[in-house]
Amino acid sequence: MSSGDGAAAPLPPYPSTLGHPLTHTVGAMRDVFGFRTRAMAEHDFVRVKLLGPGDVYHLGHPNHFEHVLLSGRDDFRKSDDFRIAFDGGLVAVEGDSWRRQRGVLQPLFARDRLLDHAEEMVAQVERRCRRWADGDRIDLAAETGQLSLDMLFATLFGRELALDGDESIRTAADRLQDWFTPTSYPLPRWVPTPARRRFERGKERLHAVAGDLLDSAADDPPADPSAADDLLSLLVALRESGAAPEGALDDDHLRDQVVTMIFAGHDTTSTAIAFAFYALATNPDVRARFHAEVDSLDGPPTVDDVDALGMTERVVTETLRKYPPVYTIPREAATDVTLDGYRIPEGAATWLTVDQVHRDPRFYDDPDAFRPERWATDLRERLPDFAYAPFGGGPRRCIGRQFALLEATLALATVGREYDLRWPGDPDADPPLVGAMTARMKPGTEFVVERR
Repeated sequence: MSSGDGAAAPLPPYPSTLGHPLTHTVGAMRDVFGFRTRAMAEHDFVRVKLLGPGDVYHLGHPNHFEHVLLSGRDDFRKSDDFRIAFDGGLVAVEGDSWRRQRGVLQPLFARDRLLDHAEEMVAQVERRCRRWADGDRIDLAAETGQLSLDMLFATLFGRELALDGDESIRTAADRLQDWFTPTSYPLPRWVPTPARRRFERGKERLHAVAGDLLDSAADDPPADPSAADDLLSLLVALRESGAAPEGALDDDHLRDQVVTMIFAGHDTTSTAIAFAFYALATNPDVRARFHAEVDSLDGPPTVDDVDALGMTERVVTETLRKYPPVYTIPREAATDVTLDGYRIPEGAATWLTVDQVHRDPRFYDDPDAFRPERWATDLRERLPDFAYAPFGGGPRRCIGRQFALLEATLALATVGREYDLRWPGDPDADPPLVGAMTARMKPGTEFVVERR
C-alpha cells in the first residue's frame, strides 16, 4: 500500500453485480444493505457512483481499515457530513482541536468511572419496563431508543427525562439521522428533501437543549471537579477551575459536545439493545442460556455483577458483529492514495464497510449465524486486526464504547430477568433493518411482552 503518488494507478472497478453506474443511485436508495452486499460480492475494493457524492470508494478488508484508521490515517480526513451534523464536537474535529478535546474527555469515559453509573442505568431500565404488561405489543425500536436516551440524560447530564414527556428532545435526538437517509443522501446537497428539513429542525432544537443544560450546569459548578455528580457538571467544573486546556471547553465546544453525546450516546446503543433482543427471540438455545445466567442473579444486576455476566456480554458482542450500528466508517481522501494497486483520488468519499467485514467467511465461521459462543474461544486473538470494528479503530476509536457496552449489558440483564420479548414475525425472513447514519431496527417492528 502507498499514498501520495498514485496518479498513474487505475481506479478500482465499478462492480459488475450492480449494473450500469447510472443506476447505482436508485439501487442504493431502494435497499442500502442489499446494494452494499451486491457491490462487495466479488471484490474488496470497488467504487460506486452516487448522484450527490459522485464516485464513492468502498473498502472491505481489515488491511484497508488498518491503513485508513491507523498507518495511513494522515491520508484521510473526516468528511463535511460530520461537521454538518456535529459542528465542533469530538467526532467531527481534526488535528490539535481533536487532541485537546480527546485529552479532556478520555479519562471521563474510563471503565472504572463509568461503573459509578451502573445503579442509575438499571434504575432507568426498571422505570421504563414497569409500564409493560403481559401480552403488550411494543415498538421495540421506539422503546429502546427512549430507554437509551433515559439512561444517557440521567447519567451524563444529571437530568431525568419524563417518561411521557420531553418529546421535543426525544424527536430532535432522532432527527440528526435524517441527513443520512438513503432516500436523500445520494442526492446533491442543494436538493431540499423533507428529510433534510427535519434534520435542520432537529439540530436547531438540540442546540437549544444543549444551551439549557449548560446554563443549568454553569449556575453553581462545584469548585472541586471531583465533586461533580455528572459528566456535564464535571466538564464545566474543569473549565472553571482552569484544569482544561484553553479553548477546549468554551461554550461553543461544550454545546457541540452535548449535541454529539445526545446523538452518538444513545443511537448506537439503542440499536444494539434492540437487535440483541431480536437475536435472542430468534435463537431459542441462546435465549435459554442467557436467561439461565440472569436468573442466577440475586436481584436486578449491580455493579458487582457486571464481570459475572459473561453470556450476556457475549450476546452484546455478537450482536455488534452481526448487526453493527456503525455499519460504515466514512472518510475522505486528503491526497491521492494508492491501495492494492488502485487509486483513490484526493477529495473522494471513502467508506469502510464494517458490516461486510463482520460477515466475511474468511474471518468468521458460519458468519450469518448468531453464535455468541464463538467469543468464548480465542477468536479475538486469532482475528486479524480490524476484522471486528463496531467502534472503529486506531486513535479515533469511539470514546464512548465502554459506556455503550455497559448500558447494553445492564439493559439486557435487567429486562431479561423479568420479561421475554417475543418476535411474532418469520424468524427466517431478513431482519427488520434500515440504514441511515447508523443501522437501525425498522420503526414499527413490534415484539410481544411476556412476563416470566
